Amino acid sequence: MLSLMATLYLLMVGTHHRYCQPVRLLPREQNRLQVFAAAELARRRRARGLLLSQAEAVALICDEVMEAARDGLDYAAVEQRGYEILYPADVLEDVPRLVARIELEALFADGHRLIVLLDPITSGGPPSLDAANVEPQWLEDGRPQRLANTSDVPIALTSHFHVFEANRRLHFDRSAAWGMRLAVAAGVKVVIEPGETREVWVVPFGGARIVRGHGGLVDGPLDAPGALEAALALARKRGYEGA
Repeated sequence: MLSLMATLYLLMVGTHHRYCQPVRLLPREQNRLQVFAAAELARRRRARGLLLSQAEAVALICDEVMEAARDGLDYAAVEQRGYEILYPADVLEDVPRLVARIELEALFADGHRLIVLLDPITSGGPPSLDAANVEPQWLEDGRPQRLANTSDVPIALTSHFHVFEANRRLHFDRSAAWGMRLAVAAGVKVVIEPGETREVWVVPFGGARIVRGHGGLVDGPLDAPGALEAALALARKRGYEGA
């Protein structure tokens, strides 16, 4: 572990050795290395027969899911992988209850995408799409937005995903969806079936209104001058319908 931590330290802060050049890492990359270090510690303790703590369990699940996405698996396979890493017998008492929800951004071939795991240690798999397709309880102060799925597979949107950056095979007025999320409670998922046009309700993001990593079209403040125009140009270049 000392060797591992020393390597991570050199990567994060660089070195002035004459044979080495400093490595410049973005904050996201530094966070990824920290997750890996915690997950590697969890793997070694698990190999020694120790039950994992909450922090160790979360780190291990996140690391394995991120690597599955990096290996090129599709979204559904990566999501399912998150439910197959740990079971109640692998962790300390009460850890399954404490790890009721994990949210992480994994790097896929088309950019970073949000993955939400619900009870990943006990449930064995993601919630049924049929349950997600039930009309949700919409929040007040939303406005309607029609989404058409032109692909041959179901497309799901989660509560706090930037609708503007939703799957490129969803056809809708993306300009009108700038800075918007679904007007549903946290954790709710809405599914649009192949060939279906569905009306959803959206509300503006609150807070600092900074979006990073959703579909790879936005990386910063939503209200910055020129941000919408730049994102639309990138969306057109990448083949997003409705841009």
